[in-house]
Amino acid sequence: MDSESLAQVERIVTAVTEGLRQDMAALRQSTETTALELRQDMTALRQSTETTAEDIKRHTGVMVEGLRHDIQSVAEGFQMHLDRRHAEDHEYMDREFRELRALLKA
Repeated sequence: MDSESLAQVERIVTAVTEGLRQDMAALRQSTETTALELRQDMTALRQSTETTAEDIKRHTGVMVEGLRHDIQSVAEGFQMHLDRRHAEDHEYMDREFRELRALLKA
């Protein structure tokens, strides 16, 4: 290979090497920028998730309190029903007992 061909090969290799260096530098800078943007996005997502979780906790607490109140109302209503039913049964038994006593006396 003559010196002119060798010089031409060296120029081509140097140009390609320089182009690769520039491409790698641009890629490195792009990667650093992308990583920074990714960190910012992750921070924003984390904050949004924490806010959403707090909202869900608050909402769940309100719902639980409402359910407690509803359950207490149902329990009180059921207790009133039982008390009334007990009184009716007691009255019925007293009436039957009086009738039976009256029959036995006669």
